[in-house]
Amino acid sequence: MKNVFYQLFDEDMSRVDLVFEKGSAYEAATNRLVAEEDRLHATMTEEQKQLLRSYSKAESDVFDIARREVFAAGVRLGARLMLAILDDTPPMVHPEQKE
Repeated sequence: MKNVFYQLFDEDMSRVDLVFEKGSAYEAATNRLVAEEDRLHATMTEEQKQLLRSYSKAESDVFDIARREVFAAGVRLGARLMLAILDDTPPMVHPEQKE
């Protein structure tokens, strides 16, 4: 059974399309990444290119797991905040310290 946070993260429960505006910082960073990869590939042998692809895939897999965990932690924190806001019990009062 798939974790509910992973279902939300993978958009299995709701569909959200992200649109990045033309000229945005995201587009500029993506274009720079592609250009640098092209420059790097131009200096590499086929074996080196394959090694880089394997490394990039492994790095991406680790990053994907980390993003999922951070997303789940954020959802949990949000739920805790909502519960704290909706809780109508009086706040805990610390007893006065005796001197």
